[in-house]
Amino acid sequence: MLPRSVELPIDAAAAMRQIIGIMSDNGWAGVGYDEAVRGELLDARLLQAWTTDEWATLRGEERSIELELEDAAMLLGGLSFTEMMSIDFPWIDLVRWSVDFITAELRPLWTDDEWALVG
Repeated sequence: MLPRSVELPIDAAAAMRQIIGIMSDNGWAGVGYDEAVRGELLDARLLQAWTTDEWATLRGEERSIELELEDAAMLLGGLSFTEMMSIDFPWIDLVRWSVDFITAELRPLWTDDEWALVG
């Protein structure tokens, strides 16, 4: 629902895949089946956007990736989960900075009224 085309550098896509991986590694704790499937499908779309060599070196041109509002909500939920699980680690400030940065990049792609649809 409400797709947006987003130009992503490969390192941003890698960060998204990392979030999805953390959620998957934790058995998709706290999310429903639909969100888990959405995460796996987004991971596959991201993986297919660059070649194996580009993933190995994390070097490649920006690619246009279609994100739906629910994809972004799932990623933000994964960030929240990661932040919560990292609270006692010495790198929590970096996690918080990452959460704030990614939220600032994703959230403005949709209006507050659109975000209310997934709330």
